[in-house]
Amino acid sequence: MVDNNIVCMLSQSGEIKTVIDTSPMRPLSLHVNKYNEMIVGIKEQGPIFPVQKDSVRQVIIFGSDNKRKVTLETDTTGRKLFNYPARIETDSANVLYVADWMDTDLSGRVVAVDTNGYLKFAYAGHQDLQPFFPHGIAITPSNNVILSDQSNNALHVLNSTGELIGLHLLDSILHIKAPLSLCFDHEGHLLIGSGKLVNSNAKIYVTKVAKKIV
Repeated sequence: MVDNNIVCMLSQSGEIKTVIDTSPMRPLSLHVNKYNEMIVGIKEQGPIFPVQKDSVRQVIIFGSDNKRKVTLETDTTGRKLFNYPARIETDSANVLYVADWMDTDLSGRVVAVDTNGYLKFAYAGHQDLQPFFPHGIAITPSNNVILSDQSNNALHVLNSTGELIGLHLLDSILHIKAPLSLCFDHEGHLLIGSGKLVNSNAKIYVTKVAKKIV
C-alpha cells in the first residue's frame, strides 16, 4: 500500500513495514509482477494538472531487493510516457499496462510499454464512447487486456497489440454501473468492483469471461 512518500507492506500478523521510500516524489500506484518486483507510479509534489514541461511522471520498477532497477519516464524518442500513472498491470511477458489519467475528470488512456521504454501502443477508447475513463486493468492468460471504463459503464477488451476485440456495456447487459477495479480470482472469475466516491452503493460482482476472450 502507498501512503504519503512511502510504500508499506502489511504482514499477516498485522505489522506495517516500510519497504520503499520515494521521497521527495509521491507514490500514486502500485503493482507486483510475477518476478516479485514492485512497480510504482510516482509524481512530483504539488498539483496534479496541468502537466508541465518539468513535471516528473514516472513508473519505477524495484527489484526483489527493493532497489531501483528501471525508471520509465520517456519513450525511445524522448516523449513523456505518462501524465498521471494511476493503475499498473503486467502481462506474462512483463509488458506494462498503465492507466494514464490526462485530465481532472480522470479521463485518459492506457499506455502499453516494455521495460526498455518502447511504447507498444496507447489506447484512448472507442470513438463512440468518449471521453474514455480507464480505471481497472486485468490481464487474461492469453495476454488479452480488459479495461474498466467507469463513466461509460463499459469493459474494453484489447489484444496484446492494442486492437479492440470486445466492447461490453455493463449497465445494459449486467446492470453494473461505474466499474472501477478488476481482477481474476484463482478460479478464473473476473471480479468487478463498482462504485463512486460520493453516495456510493459499492459492490463486487463475480463474472465469467467468454473462452474466446480468455
